[in-house]
Amino acid sequence: MLKQAQQFTHWMRHDALPCFLQQGVVNRDGEQCFAETVPVAPGIIRARVQTRQLYVFAHATRTGWIAAGDTINRIMETGLQHFHNAQGAFYFSDGSDSTAGKLNTYEQAFALLAFSELWALTGDIKIRQRAERLHDWMRQHLTLEEGGYALNTERPTLLSQNPHMHLFEAMLSWWAATGDARWEQEAHRLFRLFTSRFFSQQQRCLVEFFASGWRPDLPESRHIDPGHHHEWTWLLYAYEKMSGVNTLEWRTALQHFIAGCGDNAQTGAVMNEINLDKSRHRAASRLWCQTERIKADVVNCLTVGQSALPTLEQHIADMLRLYIENETAGLYCDEISETGERIKAASPASTLYHLYVASRQVGEVLQKFNVGRS
Repeated sequence: MLKQAQQFTHWMRHDALPCFLQQGVVNRDGEQCFAETVPVAPGIIRARVQTRQLYVFAHATRTGWIAAGDTINRIMETGLQHFHNAQGAFYFSDGSDSTAGKLNTYEQAFALLAFSELWALTGDIKIRQRAERLHDWMRQHLTLEEGGYALNTERPTLLSQNPHMHLFEAMLSWWAATGDARWEQEAHRLFRLFTSRFFSQQQRCLVEFFASGWRPDLPESRHIDPGHHHEWTWLLYAYEKMSGVNTLEWRTALQHFIAGCGDNAQTGAVMNEINLDKSRHRAASRLWCQTERIKADVVNCLTVGQSALPTLEQHIADMLRLYIENETAGLYCDEISETGERIKAASPASTLYHLYVASRQVGEVLQKFNVGRS
């Protein structure tokens, strides 16, 4: 029973995590940081790689899946300083081009997520204070009058739901770890923004891009992300468990919209993007989209019961077959073409976060239904 699910969690714990801990750390100017890819390649390193990997390895260390404390400490003490300014706000990358120094909401969201797990691991009050200062900085420099946050401190007119989705995840993590009103209230604000702005009542789907005032009338507003429909399904259920607010209406609508149009019929994989009319837009398939479908499947298993297990098992089997089987141990293909060919490239470290969270969610299903542990 659930053999593919067991294989996935075993692969994560015994192959992927050790691989990225051993091979995915590099020296920059004599100090350690997480590498952009494995195998390591020259080029910029993004701040989100640091914060995502810190989150993954802090959680895995705290829960006994790996012992990464020494690496975490070294990167927190020295390597991380190359990725933020004196106020603690995170840059896009350590590069030298025009995008490197941008202070994006997206990067701050993942820093807050990482800090939540580092706090849970260490109980270090300095980490908690650092998170509070960063949240205060966001409220001061990125808040919009119409609600939510600008893409970055340059305040372009284009608005995006995506950074808010990850900030919502960070708020839920901090709320669960501390119970503080600061994080709870921000989570409620972001939920209200989802229901009033990001979710289209007319189309019954998630809109990605907006003009100022959260108006969904840009050409880009018609580009729909199936993976984010799955991701919000999982986050809304997490919020429901924390808040007691019934989110079934929105979870059902999100899943209904992409049923039959979000997956590539030829490969069975979740596509990168579709159009509002449900036609294909970008029919290739990133690995992270598959992990989010698995997380939505987990919600279904936990709420519906055993009848949902075969779908979860099939989607895990598809992911393993399309992206992981026959790759170097612990590594993965990050994207397949619309006809199913693997696009050859080094494994991006940023995708490990998606895989790890999905594997831990699958572990909850294995535990609930008393299936053998990895």
